[in-house]
Amino acid sequence: MADTVSIPSDVAEAFTDAWCTTAITSNVAASLGCTEADALADLLRALGAEQAPDKWIDAHAEDDEPNDRHFQGPVPPDASLAADGVHWSPAPPTPRTNPFSQPTRKACT
Repeated sequence: MADTVSIPSDVAEAFTDAWCTTAITSNVAASLGCTEADALADLLRALGAEQAPDKWIDAHAEDDEPNDRHFQGPVPPDASLAADGVHWSPAPPTPRTNPFSQPTRKACT
């Protein structure tokens, strides 16, 4: 594949105008896979669209699952994050220590 492709500016503008609408983004983005959403966002960036690529990724991410690349929500405790069934769990709470407590001493044996 060539490093540089020349696209007439009117074609680039027509493409970004057609694909950078709220209606298209909200109706189509969730149906794309992560790779497809990234490819479209990269193409829109290359064509000079400034905000649309992020809007496409955000709209796509709304339906992503916890193990998908663009997932942006909270991870439920029972969500599987790996094919082998490993589950996400929150870190255990850190025990609070009293800064004024004396260190415990072991009894001599």
